[in-house]
Amino acid sequence: MRRPNFFISGAPRCGTTALYTYLSEHPRIFMSMVKELNYFASDFQNVQKIAFKSQADYLKVFEKARPEHLAVGEASPFYLFSRVAFQNMRDYDPNARVILTLRNPVDFIESYHRLNLSLLREDQPDLAKAWDLQELRRKGEHIPKSARQTELLMYGDMGQFSQYIEKLFAIFPRKQIKIFLFDDLKSDSRAVYEQTLAFIDVPSDGRMEFPQINANFENRSALLAQLFHPPQPVYRAFVKLISMFGTGFMEKVSIFYNRMERLNTTHTTRTRLNPVLRARMLEHFRPDIKNLARLIERDLSAWLAG
Repeated sequence: MRRPNFFISGAPRCGTTALYTYLSEHPRIFMSMVKELNYFASDFQNVQKIAFKSQADYLKVFEKARPEHLAVGEASPFYLFSRVAFQNMRDYDPNARVILTLRNPVDFIESYHRLNLSLLREDQPDLAKAWDLQELRRKGEHIPKSARQTELLMYGDMGQFSQYIEKLFAIFPRKQIKIFLFDDLKSDSRAVYEQTLAFIDVPSDGRMEFPQINANFENRSALLAQLFHPPQPVYRAFVKLISMFGTGFMEKVSIFYNRMERLNTTHTTRTRLNPVLRARMLEHFRPDIKNLARLIERDLSAWLAG
């Protein structure tokens, strides 16, 4: 059986879905049919779409991979924020390749907040108010009913990428880590794609078309959104129920669920973030942006300019 040997590990709303989609269509790459397995994030079990009982269960997701597949992978953007995912990943395969895509943290949080709203994991539509709720939420107050993990509502923490990169660098050799910026993917998707193929030792397939994936969206029906994203206790009970039928059944349910969920979304135009809030958030993230620039050896001065 072919085993996964590379992982698109974050961050969400930074191009991970686009990269996952492009790689899925390469004939020599096998990607899991279900995105966001989050298997290695054992501290984030509430965001796992399949309740894996063992590593053998996890590997069943990849059992259709064949010898012609030179690379086998999955994409779980929350690995970046997990306290244990990268160490678990290293224990699983010391030679694993880790791919990250990062974004100006202010833009990331703005987009991620909108994603949370669409998934009903956030109930405060005003980002400024959601930002101010962080400390109360850290104490367990004002948690949305459908929120999966309280840590994933700590916007000020999540956008401080350098702390997660430092931990990753302490676990994996840098030659096994590839970091792209969302800016790179926007300006030259083909270059990012080709660099990714080289990083995972897969020859180019000559791909030239890179359509926009996972752009801004909102729910068509609030009622259907509530059905797809029930309160946490209901969701966990549902996962426990379908887990009785095995990994393969859970995978089919997740694929069907994702398709139905996409039918309930429609593209929307991105609104401009309030300049006062943007400046406030930028000041919060400024020290971390400077540290991140040092760590990944990239010029991030454009991010600092606001």
